[in-house]
Amino acid sequence: MLSTRGERYAKAGLADGYLSKMHFDTDNKQNVVSFSNAENFLMQDVMLEYIRKHVSPGLDSTNLTYHEGSFGSSRLRAAMTNLITTYFHPATPISPDNIVFANGVTSLNALCALSLTNPGDGILLGQPIYGSFTGDLRVPSDCQLIYTPFHGDDPFSPDAVARYEETFLQARDETGVTIKALLICNPHNPLGRCYSRETLEALLLFCQKYQIHLISDEVYALSVYGDSDPVGFVSVLSIDAVPLGVDPALIHVLYGMSKDFAAAGLRLGCLISHNERLLQAALSMSRFHWPSNISCSIATAVLEDQDFVGTFLQKSCQLLRSHRDLAGQALQEAGIPFAQGSIAGFFLWIDLSKCLDNTIVTSQGEWTAELDLSRRLQQIGVVMSSGHAYHNEVAGWFRVIFSVEVERLKLGLSRIIEFYHSSNSNI
Repeated sequence: MLSTRGERYAKAGLADGYLSKMHFDTDNKQNVVSFSNAENFLMQDVMLEYIRKHVSPGLDSTNLTYHEGSFGSSRLRAAMTNLITTYFHPATPISPDNIVFANGVTSLNALCALSLTNPGDGILLGQPIYGSFTGDLRVPSDCQLIYTPFHGDDPFSPDAVARYEETFLQARDETGVTIKALLICNPHNPLGRCYSRETLEALLLFCQKYQIHLISDEVYALSVYGDSDPVGFVSVLSIDAVPLGVDPALIHVLYGMSKDFAAAGLRLGCLISHNERLLQAALSMSRFHWPSNISCSIATAVLEDQDFVGTFLQKSCQLLRSHRDLAGQALQEAGIPFAQGSIAGFFLWIDLSKCLDNTIVTSQGEWTAELDLSRRLQQIGVVMSSGHAYHNEVAGWFRVIFSVEVERLKLGLSRIIEFYHSSNSNI
């Protein structure tokens, strides 16, 4: 009895992961270690203490009104403008008018897909990449997601642009799909790496060549903990597009409070763009993705306190580095391979392909074997996002979240390590 659209949402099951989490938390609270949700659990107490002490006493009746509207107050947008200017080093000045808020980057992904694609049009992505883009982008807009394999090439090098172009031309010429945008995660989820300035410039030139938009999801921008890799975080905003011959109206950045500020529950994200028509579309659609005024007030108070922001981010990166080193050392000593070069985010991308059941691989395929492997990991009390969910090129890879309490991290890792060695001996 539903519309076609309603049936699409019903079949998508976008709440299934949260329902599963509720089940695990309720029935196996002491037994299951969840490495599924990428949140900075290490800094939540610090943020909560600040909110209780500095923000809650200042809330007033305006927080219970519609206030200035659905797209973020002028103070919030000004505070975010200052943060972007300070940490993202934009080549072209950003003003509050270049920023539109919604209730999370998830909503902004949907707004971008709705604004930039028609049903059946494509958005280009690399492999692997954040799995929930499928629900965020495709389900609301009925666009297609076109994934680019790299076949062993470094996806963060300028050479990767040739792979994107190959996929773009194949989609256009062989299947008739009109690709409207390229979406990247910078820093990357799940690989934890950043794009160099050279690679970003090459991607911009590619987008200009085919007149497609570049959407850069930079939600982990200030969770960069590496100090040995020469490539740190470079925002696409910091690149002057005009001398390259690139139209600035093709460049859009997504950012939010969920990751860097350990505040996923605030449900606050923003679109940063110089494209006036896209901003107008986002302003209109923000009515349906209206962030809470209480959340906006909390974020405003935090962002305006520049001393707190600096101290908070410094401590966060120190803790992330410590936990990443702990996880990396444990995996390395156990002989479990993982993607190298990660310097940002909350995760490591680990290779458990040796634990795939070869009988299932032979009879039903490697992705069915990976699903079986996920179930076996859950049976020993570890929940992780899998390679299939992240559109990896090969089966058997999983994302470990290390931004959890240290004893929980050690417990989860010990289970994975024991499982890895016992599975290798049994299969």
